[in-house]
Amino acid sequence: MPKRLPILRRKQRQAAERAGRRAEIAAWLYYSIKGYYCHGRRVRTPFGEIDLVMKRGRRLAFVEVKFRTNRDMNND
Repeated sequence: MPKRLPILRRKQRQAAERAGRRAEIAAWLYYSIKGYYCHGRRVRTPFGEIDLVMKRGRRLAFVEVKFRTNRDMNND
């Protein structure tokens, strides 16, 4: 019997990664419309990754993008 489970998990992970990237683009577009410009995307730090670093004037915004497919789980 062939091992299909790891392939299925890989495809699910790839789909989740694509959905997350689309959510980051949507967040970037939202902040751009509000007058911010992108100072950095997927910035790596010793503490982890920052999805977006946006700037408007002297204000610097560090944005962590969260994406959920189930509307009931959006209570974070």
